[in-house]
Amino acid sequence: MAGDAALDFANTVYRRTPELGADLFTNAEALATWLDRAHLLPAMGPPERAFADIAAALKEARALRALFWTVFDAQKDGHNIPADAFARLLGTARRGSDTITVSFDGSMTPLAAEGVFTILALRAITLVLAPPPQGVRACDSCGWFFIDFSRSRRHRWCSMKTCGNQAKAARYRSTHP
Repeated sequence: MAGDAALDFANTVYRRTPELGADLFTNAEALATWLDRAHLLPAMGPPERAFADIAAALKEARALRALFWTVFDAQKDGHNIPADAFARLLGTARRGSDTITVSFDGSMTPLAAEGVFTILALRAITLVLAPPPQGVRACDSCGWFFIDFSRSRRHRWCSMKTCGNQAKAARYRSTHP
């Protein structure tokens, strides 16, 4: 939806602004289901049994998401990526490098469920080091990240169906009492 798996992963809260919304990773099963639907988990049986240590996986997922927020917020605002955040991304990628395979075409496949965090970290690193020409943007309403593929490169919302429609309806209501 956002244009990259790392951005979709960063968007796994109901909203980021104006206040933090509900976490979509309410438990390890929700995390495993999301990763499975994003085609990131290896085919190893039921998604809810993918991780050896479920609590640790959920903690790592939330920490990685928070790290993505730091990195992508800096990128969208045109600031340098904080060195400590980039170092932590590299550490996540390095720590799990033996849990993935990389194909000749650059696609990555996890060998174990823990490899998904490595893949996501590598996707984020790729977005940082080779940003798309459209750039990473954040929705004016909810704060979700997205790549603006519109012709004018002036999208303000993650989705016209939700945030865009709400913003336009609010603007209409404010001008038509």
